[in-house]
Amino acid sequence: MSDFQQLTGWQIWQPEDLCKADMLSEELPVIEGETTPEQQQAELQRLRRQAEQKGLAQGQAQGIEEGRKQGYDEGYQQGHQAGIEQGQAEAKERQEQTMSQFAELLQSFQTAIDNLEKIIPSRLVQLALMAARATLGKNVALDNHLLLEKIQSLLQQEPLFQAPVQLWVNADEFSTVQEQLSDVLKKHGWELRADDAMLPGGCRITSAECELDATVSSSWQALCQLSREDYGA
Repeated sequence: MSDFQQLTGWQIWQPEDLCKADMLSEELPVIEGETTPEQQQAELQRLRRQAEQKGLAQGQAQGIEEGRKQGYDEGYQQGHQAGIEQGQAEAKERQEQTMSQFAELLQSFQTAIDNLEKIIPSRLVQLALMAARATLGKNVALDNHLLLEKIQSLLQQEPLFQAPVQLWVNADEFSTVQEQLSDVLKKHGWELRADDAMLPGGCRITSAECELDATVSSSWQALCQLSREDYGA
């Protein structure tokens, strides 16, 4: 320090050490007064327990939050899988019911064929008329259920065919009918075939001796022909 500084008391200003100030503010509280080593040790243990309890509380809160998230994720996955399995089970049950109904119809059809001695042409015309009326009573739409209902309705009528029997359907509906009726048709000696020229919603049944045309276009023709015969046209 210079003589001038000593005479005037003037000092050069220097910035404080901010890092040192922060470190001092974070130091542990000082125990004022005279304390024994035992008291100091007890105070340190108290502070340690306080820190442990704070850390434990924070860890529990974080663990609870993580546990909730994990539980939600696991519950969602389980519920999603259960929904898929339930949907598959319901679809399988509906398919089995449909297959069972068609199996019964085809069995009745086969039993009647075994007892049939001859074909009656007039009854074939009547069956064609009933098929035409059933067809004209509904709108033709690209709905496979309409075709399945039509086949089911035809099978409930008195059979007029002898094996082997071919069931013709529209080419676009072939895969659906095959999926639903393939096993049952094979069991009764029926063969499923596709017809590109047939309109959707219709079908045709053929055998070695006769043919039943239940297509949309032929239903009108059969109805008109029967009307001309009834009235002597």
